[in-house]
Amino acid sequence: MKKSLKEEITELRNKIHYHNYKYHVLNNPEIPDYKYDELLYKLKYLEKLFPHLITNNSPTKSVGGISLQNIKKINHIIPMLSLNNVFNEKDLFLKFFNPIKNFLNKNNNNFCCELKFDGIATSLLYKNGQLIQASTRGNGMIGENIINNILYVDDIPHKLQGNNFPPILEVRGEIFMTKKNLNILNKKNILNKQFANTRSSALSFLRLKNIYNDINYKLLNFFSYGIGFIKNKNKLYSHIKTLKRLKNYGLPVSKHTVLCTSLKEISFFYEKIKKIRNNFSYNIDGIVIKIDNFKIQKLLGSTSHAPKWAIAYKFPPQEKITILKNIIFQIGRTGLITPVGKFKTIKIDGVNISNASLYNFNEIKKLNLKIGDVIVVQRCGDVIPKIINVIKTERKNNITTNIIFPKTCPDCKSILKKKSYNKSIFYCSSGLNCKSQLKGYLKHFISRDAMNINYIGNQLINKLVDINLVKNSIDLFNLNINTLNKIPYLGTKSILKILSALEISKKTTFTRFLYSLGISEVGLVTANNLNNYFQNLNNFLNADLKDFCFISGIGKKIACNLYKFINDKNNLYIINKLVNEIGIYWNNTNIINNFFYKKKIVLTGKLTTINRQKIIEKLISLGAIIYNHISKNIDMIIIGKNPGSKLFKVKKLNIIIINEQKLIELMNKN
Repeated sequence: MKKSLKEEITELRNKIHYHNYKYHVLNNPEIPDYKYDELLYKLKYLEKLFPHLITNNSPTKSVGGISLQNIKKINHIIPMLSLNNVFNEKDLFLKFFNPIKNFLNKNNNNFCCELKFDGIATSLLYKNGQLIQASTRGNGMIGENIINNILYVDDIPHKLQGNNFPPILEVRGEIFMTKKNLNILNKKNILNKQFANTRSSALSFLRLKNIYNDINYKLLNFFSYGIGFIKNKNKLYSHIKTLKRLKNYGLPVSKHTVLCTSLKEISFFYEKIKKIRNNFSYNIDGIVIKIDNFKIQKLLGSTSHAPKWAIAYKFPPQEKITILKNIIFQIGRTGLITPVGKFKTIKIDGVNISNASLYNFNEIKKLNLKIGDVIVVQRCGDVIPKIINVIKTERKNNITTNIIFPKTCPDCKSILKKKSYNKSIFYCSSGLNCKSQLKGYLKHFISRDAMNINYIGNQLINKLVDINLVKNSIDLFNLNINTLNKIPYLGTKSILKILSALEISKKTTFTRFLYSLGISEVGLVTANNLNNYFQNLNNFLNADLKDFCFISGIGKKIACNLYKFINDKNNLYIINKLVNEIGIYWNNTNIINNFFYKKKIVLTGKLTTINRQKIIEKLISLGAIIYNHISKNIDMIIIGKNPGSKLFKVKKLNIIIINEQKLIELMNKN
């Protein structure tokens, strides 16, 4: 039976209220932002066509959601309104730019364009320069009191700088968490919960009841983007100049803020930010455009929901809804079993996506995932696809089946085992007897940072293993014209290039050789630290467990991996054959007489003229020891653009600071 228009609008309102509650109150959104925007847009459209059906409790009349009942409330002096959204230049012109032009009867206006941060809108109240109150936006009229938690956020000053500030100043901005800090939060399981995005993690921190003055609150950051209530506002007339004044008060302000006078300039800024947004350490979902002049802002006014003098110009969605078709289980080079979701192909930012890793069985349990579910897929950092949610309300319309985790290896059929340190992680213990692990190991062995063997790609490795021509890395070097002729579509020229590349790769470095062995959790930097400590292969192979524990950057777990590896007879057999029969070698050259030898170095910031990975490789070749974290034992730090918090720590310690230009000069001398 077809619904009446009134029933359709009522159902639409109920849906939006439900999703508002899930997003703003429970901090557990069920649908992606663009789907919510679609629902709200549809409701606005219907209410515009049929104004007699508008009710006082319509979501179009309010901002955000209600606050949690057990959190103290704060009334905003001036409402914290939301923003209307547009998704293309045509709507930007029709819904924002043109109405302002017609209202003011002038073509050129000054628009302040800023980043739209994906965080928690926050109000900070300063009295005589002292922070006395902090709250979230809440429903726009009443927010949640978060002053106790805010006091631990390093970015937010408790006292404003200088003495030329108003007696009462309400600063508005965004609390957010960087992508890196989200990874730290999830990896260390600080809140005993895994978070899908930076916004939900930031809000969870702001709602914590037990406050601890430790690393936890260093995971949050803040940018100010405007003011609310202020005494002596008549002295201020420009939004962009107000931002500069806030910066002078000691409040952080994004440097990506520009003044535009035309739609063309706004569109240019939008496209520029869209291209570089993945370089930012934090998430943004568009830009915000505001009339710069406060007097004109007042003339234009606001609706109950949003100002007429500002709008959000959003990027295309990074999340899409699709249907989970199947789960397959892949085996990596270390034997770990990884479930991979296969779903109906979707396109995000022009890229077709049809599968995403689910990491381990715990992820499936956490999502309560079933085959046939309607799922939300996010392209994290515009690169890695991830299933972030299940729309459980759709299950009644879809036939779903439970996901059964395999008990045996999908490849070699051996019984799967559980990791002692994490019972949710399963692995195949067959080692290189499992073809999937062998393929993974060989692909690692030939990679650029390892043996760097050209003209052998992943597909060729798969074929060589599948037809049993290669069973270990020794077999790889024993390939000849006759064996390679057995590979379909492999011509004589290609075969000769492969054989030549194998011969060339035999001359390597001790670091590369150690890395190529594929020891669990031993990356290139750790391999270099092993090189610097042991100096030669004989010392490495005769090391004791305590020797590994003495090496900086190697913990108990990696030390055990190393000790177990060098005490495996098969590993020793492979190493002996590679060095003494195949003829892999490296020069024990004297590299002591250079500036970087034995120096403990940290890199931070973006290097613009040279590739970061190549710099690390070069430093390693010069005998440097690369670290990720600052400590009093570090000798020098190499800084690029936007070096971050590491630079502040360095200034307190006696550590040499080298910029990119100086680094190039020093390297050219060696």
